[in-house]
Amino acid sequence: MLVRFQPVTTLFDEIDSIINSPITRYPAYRQTNRFADVAMKENGEEVQIFVQLPGIAKDDVKIGLHDTELTITAERKQPELKENEQWIRNEIRYGKFERTIDLPYAVDADNVSATHENGLLRITLPKHEIAKPKQISIR
Repeated sequence: MLVRFQPVTTLFDEIDSIINSPITRYPAYRQTNRFADVAMKENGEEVQIFVQLPGIAKDDVKIGLHDTELTITAERKQPELKENEQWIRNEIRYGKFERTIDLPYAVDADNVSATHENGLLRITLPKHEIAKPKQISIR
C-alpha cells in the first residue's frame, strides 16, 4: 500500500518557530526556509561568505547590500510531476529562501563580487576604508 508523502518538520524548524514567534521580541536570525548553510571567513582586508545552494540556478539567486546587512534570496523550484507520477518519498526542500547576515564592518559596496559555481555561492566583501585600522604616529 502506498501512502502519500507528508513532509515532517525537523527539530530546527520547531526551534525556529519558537524563537521567531510573536512572543519573542528579537529573532535570533532572520531567515525563512532553512536549506542553505553559510560560512564566513576574514583575512583583514575582506570577508568572504560561502552559501551552499545546491540545485539552485544562479538566475534564481538575488543578493542585496544595505549598510552592514547582506541579504541573500533564492528559490528552489519543485519539479512538476507528469499526470501519472506521484512522489513516493521527497525530502528535498523547495520554496523561497531568504537570509540576512549582519556584517562585522562597513564594506566597499562598489567592489563587492559574487560567483556561483557547482551549487556554492561565494561573495567577497572588501572592507571600506573607514573600517580599516589606521596607524597613528606619535609626535
